[in-house]
Amino acid sequence: MRGIVTYDRRDLRALREMGLLDRRPRLHVFYEIKSVLGRTDPPVPGVHNMISCFGDNRAVQRDPGLAAVGPGGMRAVRGTPYFDWDWVCPSDEGYRRSLLDLVARAAAQAVAGIRLDTVGFPREGFCRCPRCQAAQRASGLDEETWRAATMTAFIREAVARARTPRAAADAGGGAAPRADGGNPTPSGSVPPPEPAPAPRPVSVTLYPDPFGDHLFRRFGLDVAQLGRLVDFFVMPIYDLHYSTTYWVEALAWGFRDLLGDVPFVVELYALNVDRKGLLKAARVADAYADGILLAYERAPEAVGILDELGPPPSHSRLAG
Repeated sequence: MRGIVTYDRRDLRALREMGLLDRRPRLHVFYEIKSVLGRTDPPVPGVHNMISCFGDNRAVQRDPGLAAVGPGGMRAVRGTPYFDWDWVCPSDEGYRRSLLDLVARAAAQAVAGIRLDTVGFPREGFCRCPRCQAAQRASGLDEETWRAATMTAFIREAVARARTPRAAADAGGGAAPRADGGNPTPSGSVPPPEPAPAPRPVSVTLYPDPFGDHLFRRFGLDVAQLGRLVDFFVMPIYDLHYSTTYWVEALAWGFRDLLGDVPFVVELYALNVDRKGLLKAARVADAYADGILLAYERAPEAVGILDELGPPPSHSRLAG
């Protein structure tokens, strides 16, 4: 897989004008229809629609009670240690329903795929708000097991919505002549449904920590369970220079071991990053990952870097 990540519609326009959205081998474009800022755009056909799930500054600003709560009453919001954005409590039913509705709206369009971003608990020890404590007690599970069950259930439902075929348009009106000269369709009958579209691939972003059971203990993500639900994972491995790359290799190889048969792609930060260093990091990650995404560089520049990188390696399970 080769692709770019953007939040800027100007990049989409540039790619269309360059004729790159339909090129082969395919350029995968990931567009944020919902960001951690809380900005939400309508779904965009033809690209992977990214949805920031529980990272949402605007939601917490509007309703501070939505913020996840951790040890000692710490709120998972900007300005406190560890957090670059505000995290919503994953147990809030209204907020979860709004996310699932957005997934369903995206699935109703001819999108290339749906990616769930910032999905999980903020970190270990979260969330201990009254909602979560009551839900955990009712479940009879210990805290870590309950957190993982909560996240798996949410992702399972999101995947189900993402893969629901678009409903055929309702038919109405009177009888219509048939092109083959046969009898018209009786008034009020429903014509055969259109063929269902191919299932949309669903991906999930993972925090770049493949060591031991950290994803389970820190974020409530059971990758063994999630790997049966999603099509691939995305690992953002960001730096401003990539002047050394041994750590990129360690993380990419770690995820290869952790995920086994489940494909994954590495997302590299590309905006104003030295081209030579970025290409070196991409080639190192490419030795283990199933693809490379470049994030937030202007589309023409990012495409040029991907062209220089070349096609995915032969081991890629996402070569299309």
